[in-house]
Amino acid sequence: MRTRMKLSTVLASAAISLAAPTASSEPCDISQTKCALNDGKCNIKFRNVTGQTSGSGNGTDLSQRSYAVTIKVKAMKDNGNTAGNVLSIDAASNKTMNIDKKANKDFKNIKVTSVTNRTIAPVTLDCGAVKAVLNGNGTCKIFHGVREPFSDSFDYRLGYNCDAGNVAGPG
Repeated sequence: MRTRMKLSTVLASAAISLAAPTASSEPCDISQTKCALNDGKCNIKFRNVTGQTSGSGNGTDLSQRSYAVTIKVKAMKDNGNTAGNVLSIDAASNKTMNIDKKANKDFKNIKVTSVTNRTIAPVTLDCGAVKAVLNGNGTCKIFHGVREPFSDSFDYRLGYNCDAGNVAGPG
């Protein structure tokens, strides 16, 4: 009986530890970026170039294709919720995201999705990419592409190429 109780106690504590949330990763700390250290505004300008046929796919594993879509750009927290307002950007337009405000809301990364066509896979800029963009000129182009090498089924997705910091993805 005593062995059964020990075994059930061990199993119960194992089940609780599996059900308990794991330690969350740290929010994106932009305090050491060029803009933050110089008391400037830490912004990223997102340009929607999904309707263009070339010019943005370099550095990624995507072949750029022209398919104009409206995109949503949102800073994400570790728990999957958004950190503040979401930008909606029509094709051939651009909008600026204030990263300072997102940092105050403990964002982890920036996710870009297609509003117009949900079969197009989203793309995520991780914290390292965000910092590199902030240390550069703060501009990122979002484009539509097809995964290389081509396969029988097309793999449409969004990609990004930022003008400074040699930041591009996916890749």
